[in-house]
Amino acid sequence: MRFFSGAAKYVPFLKWWLFISLIAAGFALGYYENILHLIWNSDVTKLSFLIIGLFWITSLWCGIQTWRASYLYDYGLGNKSDINNIKRAADIGWFFSDLSLSIGMMGTVIGFILMLSGFGSIEIGDVEGVQGLFKELSVGMSTALYTTLAGLVCGSLLKIQFFNLDHTVNKIVEK
Repeated sequence: MRFFSGAAKYVPFLKWWLFISLIAAGFALGYYENILHLIWNSDVTKLSFLIIGLFWITSLWCGIQTWRASYLYDYGLGNKSDINNIKRAADIGWFFSDLSLSIGMMGTVIGFILMLSGFGSIEIGDVEGVQGLFKELSVGMSTALYTTLAGLVCGSLLKIQFFNLDHTVNKIVEK
């Protein structure tokens, strides 16, 4: 039993929309459960939120390009210039997915530097100094781990979106 009399339109865009809706729901759940607040307090560099902001902007860019590609695929009205513009946009998206990973790795290094910076002036007999060192260790480690996690997750989610876009462009070219 078919629900549509003809072929479904804008399928690549609808895939993107479903994917981004699930991500938005997960983001809302993270906000509701105070996970974002925990990350804000734990990441002293705030690079995690730079990565998240970059993710949302790039995702919206991908959605626009996926809409354009879906339109070209469904109606076949595009010319070679339109297809090349979408390919360039996809290349920019792949760059931003790698940039998310790179910023995450920078946060990891900064977190380790913060973590290890307290070892230079510590005396083992100084109890308060050792307690301060543990606090510095936890701040540095949480910064390192949260920025790494944000970079990996956001970079991977961007790659999935731009894979969908590239797949659509390849189908247009083959058509």
